[in-house]
Amino acid sequence: MKLFDRMAGMLISNREMKQARLPSSIHDANHQYDAMNQFELGTYYNKEKIPRTRQQIYTMWEIMQKDPQIAEALSLHATAALGGHETTGDMIFMTPHDRIRGKGRRAKELRDKVERESRHMTAIINRHIFPLARQAIGFGDSYARIYTDKRAGVVGLMNNRHTAPPLIMPFEQGGDTIGFHALEEEDFERSIAKLTPMQMLRVKMPRITNVPQMSLQVWQDEKTLIYDNRYDNPILPSEVGGSFLYPIEEPWQDVTISRAGLNNQQIADSVKQAFLTINMEGMPPKQAKKYREGLTKMLSNYRAQVEDAFKGGEALYGTSYHVMPQWGDKQILQSVGDISQRQAPLNEGTLMLNLKRLAGGLGIDLSLIGWADMLAGGLGDGAAFHTSAQIMNRSMLIRQAIIDALNHLMSIHWGIKYGEHFDSKEYPWQFDFYSDQNAAASQALNNKQNRANTTTIQVQAIQMIKELGLDKETAQLILEDEMGYDMAMAEKIAISITTPPPVEGDHMMMPDGQPMNPPQDDELPDELDFDYEE
Repeated sequence: MKLFDRMAGMLISNREMKQARLPSSIHDANHQYDAMNQFELGTYYNKEKIPRTRQQIYTMWEIMQKDPQIAEALSLHATAALGGHETTGDMIFMTPHDRIRGKGRRAKELRDKVERESRHMTAIINRHIFPLARQAIGFGDSYARIYTDKRAGVVGLMNNRHTAPPLIMPFEQGGDTIGFHALEEEDFERSIAKLTPMQMLRVKMPRITNVPQMSLQVWQDEKTLIYDNRYDNPILPSEVGGSFLYPIEEPWQDVTISRAGLNNQQIADSVKQAFLTINMEGMPPKQAKKYREGLTKMLSNYRAQVEDAFKGGEALYGTSYHVMPQWGDKQILQSVGDISQRQAPLNEGTLMLNLKRLAGGLGIDLSLIGWADMLAGGLGDGAAFHTSAQIMNRSMLIRQAIIDALNHLMSIHWGIKYGEHFDSKEYPWQFDFYSDQNAAASQALNNKQNRANTTTIQVQAIQMIKELGLDKETAQLILEDEMGYDMAMAEKIAISITTPPPVEGDHMMMPDGQPMNPPQDDELPDELDFDYEE
């Protein structure tokens, strides 16, 4: 009995020890935090962070894109990301993926299909890819209606005012798009068209910055973080975001106000006014009234003659005389001057400061959006378009969104035409960009060139160390301390440069005079090459 009690005690102690070693869980936290953190998490709303409706946000971005500087900056970002062939103008190219470039029968079959469909799909894609990219970076999303044939697959896309981003509302489940509500508005009749991802293509920019907005009133559970299965999540409208314009809303408004102030002051300065005083002391009232009316008419005639001169009229070819009667020291005109005339020159410093903030927020040089007198830039002499880190960063975001959309489009086409569906990591195709004119590729080429130059210099230094005839330890010490190699790499290189290479053509001899590598059978002399017969 004591033995059983002791064994039971050992089992209980073992179980308690295992329980004590288990890590704590979030469910072990004090439950009072459940009530407190409802009011502690998040940030406060203020005048700089006012939640807006979807229509208010899109209206602001649509107005901003009418500004020629904003429009040109967005177009340049799309050009930097897509590039373009200098002869055909094509921006997207579809090629077989590296994974199907083997010698198997299945690989050859997939390659043939990809090359055949590339000629069909790239023509459709290149016709619409630039406006899709341009709208995506302006509104955060862009859309195109997909037209398919049950045998030919995807046969066309439509991207026009009917697919404008403000008219389309995507719905998501666990972050994946599952459908769309599209506004049909013709002849004052408004209706909603429900479309699936098979019918509507969406280019979704990454949501890097959160845009404060009012949540739509949906009559269902809005909790999304408590579900482990994506398909248990509720279907909710996608929030607005991803646009390049959200961070520059305030700088753009400041630029607009500064520019309007300068324009208004310029116009006010161009209006000339003169204030005259007339000495009418002792003049009868009727005579004073008649004199004043005559003077007003004379000044009006003067203005009319100036307008006639601007039109090339008779005022250019003759002299006009204006007679002003005067008695004694009466009726003397005295000019007070133009009280609205500026004395100091206009100051453009505030406007330029706001413009620099705007350009910095757009991630593009001021010289590329209308201020070419400041710096040299563009696709020619300037290097800002190709080497700017901001250009490259945004180009990668644009290309990422485009690749996702094109893979989805190609999956639809392939599934309809061949009845095959691939996982996202097993696509037999890949989309390439013409890399000579996009910033990301320019940066990649520069990095490759720098690495090649560095490798060349390092190889030359290693060759010099080898020519010195140092031992392994000394060579490794130089490689580690002076050239910065880690120990494993330095040791490997030191061994390779201090070990003498084998002698070609002759067999190395052992100290006793015997060959280190005996001759093979095919190297034996003819007199030793016997033919054995049974």
